[in-house]
Amino acid sequence: MSRLEIWAATTTPFDADGRLDVSVIPEQAEHLRRNGVFGAFVTGTTGEFASLSADERRQVVEAWAEARPDGLGLGAQVGSNDLAEAKTLAAHAEDHGVDLIASVAPYYGEAPRIELSVAHLRSVAAAAPRTPFCYYHIPSMTGSTLLPADVAASAAEEIPTFYAVKFTDEDLMEFDRTRRAHDGIKVFFGRDELLPAGLAFGTGAVIGSLFNGLAPVAHRVTEAYDRGEHHLAFTLHQPFRDIAEVSGRHGGLGFVKELMNRLSPDAGRPRLPWGPLDQSALAAIDDLLPSLKQAIADATEGEVSA
Repeated sequence: MSRLEIWAATTTPFDADGRLDVSVIPEQAEHLRRNGVFGAFVTGTTGEFASLSADERRQVVEAWAEARPDGLGLGAQVGSNDLAEAKTLAAHAEDHGVDLIASVAPYYGEAPRIELSVAHLRSVAAAAPRTPFCYYHIPSMTGSTLLPADVAASAAEEIPTFYAVKFTDEDLMEFDRTRRAHDGIKVFFGRDELLPAGLAFGTGAVIGSLFNGLAPVAHRVTEAYDRGEHHLAFTLHQPFRDIAEVSGRHGGLGFVKELMNRLSPDAGRPRLPWGPLDQSALAAIDDLLPSLKQAIADATEGEVSA
């Protein structure tokens, strides 16, 4: 395995009727361990947290805490516009031994000033005072206009447990600013389809949905990059870009879940409004699968070449 610290943003499993089905989670956990994943990041965007009740989010965390094998990290996204709910979820996650708590800032009616957003995050973090806290920046979903570097600089001063930022955006200059916002901040790069660029900007840790199936490929990309074989790294990374190009035409989140169902344990179809997929989206998944499976096989067996 490479030096890259890979966290898979996990899918939440549902049964055929759309009900939570935590029986799949042990299989998901073992799959991640077997494929060189450092940790599971649960109840995030990929986990469809906005479609889950608070009780369902707690059940997911409990199931992962019980199922995760030794050595597999566990992070839980607990954010909510309802501050009381977010605090309850944070305390619950800490009680179940997670290694990392993350939270989006309020996103339905953004705070007009950074200090108000940080005050919300500080309250969430205070509910889990023994657990490292991560600010989750994903403006494509939250619509946030607050610069994460500025949020991180303030949070590092205001939140005793502040540890990291999950940076899910294409703005690499802002990614660099965020990395330099305060000494000791860890920044997880969250755009799987831009991994080589993230490596060039100094990332050593990632959180993303495609790592549910493509973690072995990401390790090969990183190894090639670290050897100075940048063209090979870019070539090996092609499957990630192929997925991003196609998924963007089919709604993104639901498409990725259905695709990961083919490359990792089946977590059922996405909930409304992200699923079910139409026939053109399912056909696009079928078209992608042969090259993706070959890339995974090559990465697992070490049979890669320029």
